[in-house]
Formats: sequence, structure tokens, C-alpha cells
Amino acid sequence: MSVPEKPSVTVLLRLTWWKVAAAALAGLLCYLCFPPADLGPFAWVALIPLLFALTQVRPAGGFALGLIFGLVFMGFYAAFMLNYGYVPWIAGVIFQAVFFALFGLIAAMCNRAPHPGSRVLSVAAAWTLVEMLRGGVGSLGFTIGDLGYSQHDQLPLLQTASMVGHYGLGFFIALINSAVTQAGLAVAPGILARPAMHPVFFARLAAKTALGCYVVVLLLYVWGALVLRFAPDPEAAEPIEAAVVQAVMGDSEGASRYDAEASLEAYLALSRTIPETVDLIVWPEVAVPTFLNQSPELANQIAQLAVEQSAWVLAGGHEMVDGAVHNTLYAFSPEGEMTDTYRKVILVPFGEMVPQRERFPWLAKFTLRKVDFTPGEGHKLLRLDEWRAGPLICFEGLFPHAVRENALLGADFIVLATSDAWAAGTPEIAQHSATAPLRAVESGRYVVRAGTWGRSQIITPFGEVLADVPVAEPGTAWAAIEARHDLTPYHRWGDMPMMMLCGIMLFVGLSGLPRLPQTRRSPEDAEPPQGD
Repeated sequence: MSVPEKPSVTVLLRLTWWKVAAAALAGLLCYLCFPPADLGPFAWVALIPLLFALTQVRPAGGFALGLIFGLVFMGFYAAFMLNYGYVPWIAGVIFQAVFFALFGLIAAMCNRAPHPGSRVLSVAAAWTLVEMLRGGVGSLGFTIGDLGYSQHDQLPLLQTASMVGHYGLGFFIALINSAVTQAGLAVAPGILARPAMHPVFFARLAAKTALGCYVVVLLLYVWGALVLRFAPDPEAAEPIEAAVVQAVMGDSEGASRYDAEASLEAYLALSRTIPETVDLIVWPEVAVPTFLNQSPELANQIAQLAVEQSAWVLAGGHEMVDGAVHNTLYAFSPEGEMTDTYRKVILVPFGEMVPQRERFPWLAKFTLRKVDFTPGEGHKLLRLDEWRAGPLICFEGLFPHAVRENALLGADFIVLATSDAWAAGTPEIAQHSATAPLRAVESGRYVVRAGTWGRSQIITPFGEVLADVPVAEPGTAWAAIEARHDLTPYHRWGDMPMMMLCGIMLFVGLSGLPRLPQTRRSPEDAEPPQGD
């Protein structure tokens, strides 16, 4: 009786339905790691179905699987864009899915390496570099859905961001997923494409690699727990009493004078319930949806509140200067003077401006506004007597480099004014809020976050929420913060060290290093080799 021949590599590496299903399943699992399900611990295994399927395809198949993963993941995650219609949602999802397709292509190429350690490191590096690329493509950059944000409430692990940022935390999550994948490939039954070496030898290398990765992450967890355990007492420094106000008011580009006055009355009423011991009151982005610099009677009411409360008041509104429209945060002193402003620098594409509107006029049909906002000249600090606040407005909170610039300028704490009223009733508000603890840990500074609909929070430099107002509930919250001046390793060096390290690991994986002795392979029981 003849023994059937094993399928050829060409057959094994075909794109089949089980591989497509695995990619789609990984996309769904990855979505569940974020709000509203918010199953953050799942992130450490969510990518395994995709990564396993990527070990069984050629680069073109990897591109297809990555695209399927991205379409499922972003299709669910970005469902809030349906508020603007199917066309913006479809366009946004496809654009983001292309980045995951690029990851799939690179990961499939990395899986040609014979050594499981090279595979694990290079695949995790590829994931991290693609996340960095997603967040750095100019005016179309986004960091939504980055793996690091899934750990926003895992405080010991969150401390890793103070060294390597949220991209680095995402690297370690991808590392564990990749390590488990290679260990699973080594022991999985059935006919699969495996490296051209003895299966037992590959299994031993994969097990050692997985164990090493788990030890590294465990050490990071222990280190983070020790950082939290021995964190300095906040009472050791002179405290600053800060408060946030959340009125749950809608805002729109075409808000009428009546809408602005109604919104102002709501914020004034809530602010007057805050204790007079508070030093700083923060209102959300466009809390007063009108040109405050051209509405002295409305601005005077905010100034009067600052005098009554004997506190600094930061209020969001629009600003018109020489025909240019700005999204602005205004500072009012306890003496009742408008002392400074901050103009939003990073604008939302198609929400606040149309990229390349002059070159491609037809893109204007997809904008939400008739007139583009004009970005501010650059990040700057708001001087509040002896304190220096690092201001950010809404979308800017998604980008670690924006907070880093404020820290390098000497910010004592970070103020984030945001409005997600347009996304009311969707998970976007919780998803956006989950990025704030990462910004606090990365910068080593308190974050005072005021949202129109939520989630308004005061967060410690270790990512712990001291006070907050629940989503869609009007109210106020206050807590003692302190000025911080030291730079974290991440803010001192930025993303460049992580980028270079990932680049080296990716090169090693793509080049097939390290070379393994061919004597390790047993022709009698080795699986068909993977590769071209």
C-alpha cells in the first residue's frame, strides 16, 4: 500500500477559507478589546488567529488577510462614522484597512525566516512600525485602534508607556501574540507549512522564545507594580485644585446666537457649584459655540465667573482673526481678564479642514463644514500665574508627539478640552477617552480632560483616574493635582529608539537571520518547508 505524498508548498500556502475566517475572527476579537466591550486582557491573544493564518500564506495572501482583518476590525471600531453616512464610513474603513494589509504582507515575508525567535520579533516589530506609520501620515494620521490603548485601565502594564510610549506597549502585546502563534505552529497537528528543520528542534526553539517573551512582559508588569507602590505622595508638593465641567450640550458649526447663550448659561450654572477653593476650571472644546473674541458680552460673563470663583477659567470657543477661523481655548484670569489663547494645531481631516482642497476641489463635497478651520502656528503653553498648562484640543490628544512638545516646552500639567457631541450615543466617546491615561503616563504629568458629553476626567501621571463625570451626564468633578517638571524617558527620547530597534528586528526577520545548521533537519519527518 503506497503512502500518499504530502501536499506541495504551493498547495499549503494557498489562500483558503479557514485562513480568511481566522483573519476575520482576529478582527472581531481585536474590536472587543476596546470600548464598549473593553476586554483589554483579550488583546494579548486577539491577534493569534490572524498571525497563525499568516504563517500559512505567501506575501500576496498576507496582504489579503491583513486587509480582511482591517476591514472587520475598523468596520466595527469606526462604526461611529456612520453618523455622517455610509460613504465616509466606507472610505475611512478602507483607508485604515490598507495599513493592516501592509502589515499582513510584511508579516508573511517575516515568516519565511527559519528561526521562531526571528519570526516573533520581526512580526511584532512590523506591527509596531505600521502603527507608527498609521499615526504619522500627515493630515490623515490616526492612532485610533492602536493596541496600547486597550490597556488603559491596566495600571501596572501602563507604566511601560513612560519608557516606550503607547507604541512600545503595543509592541509587547504583539510580541506575546506572535510568540504564542509560533509555539502553536510547532505543536499544531495536521499538514501545515513549517520551517525546513526537524519539528522537535523547531518546537524547542519556539517554546524558549515564548518563555523569554513572557518573562520580559512579566518583569515589565512587576516593575510597573513597584512604580505604583512607591509613587511619591502627591501631598508632598503644593497642590493645585483643578475642576472639569461637563454640560452635555450639543455643538455645531452653524450654532445660532441662542444656542451659544444657552450653552454658556449651562456651563456658568454648573461652574458655580464648584467650591471656591478650586484654582482652575476647565470647560470643553467649543463650550460656547461662537466667535468669543467678537462677542464681548459673552466673554465678559466668563470673565465675571472667574472673578466670582477666584479661579482661572479655560473655555473653548471659535475665534475669527483676519478672516481665518480658529478652534480656540481661551484663558480668563481670576482678575477677570482674557490673558491668553491657544489655537488648535492638528485639525480633523474632513471634519475641520479638507486636505489638498486647492489641488482637488471635488473633495470639498465630503467635508462637514463650508469653511476650513485654520491651524494655529504651533504648540504653546498657557501661562496661569506661576503655572504653565500644556493645552490640547480634542483630536490632538490622539497624538503622543503633541503632548511631548508641551512637556519639552515646560508644561506643568496637560489640559485637554474635547467635544465628542457629534458622536453621542456611540462608543466613540469611550474609545477617545481611553487614550487619555496613555498621554498622562507618557508625559509623567497630570491630565485635566474636559469633554462636552464626556468623559471628563482628572488623571494622575500614572494613569489613575482621580475624578470623572460619567458619559452623557451633566456634572462637575475636581481633584488636587501638582506641577510636574521631570521628563519621562519616552518624552526625553521620543519614538526614535523604538523605531530603530523595530527596524533592526524587522531586517533580521526579513533577511532570515540567524542561519540554522542544516544538520538539524531530518528529511524523514520534517514538514514541507515554508517559502518560495
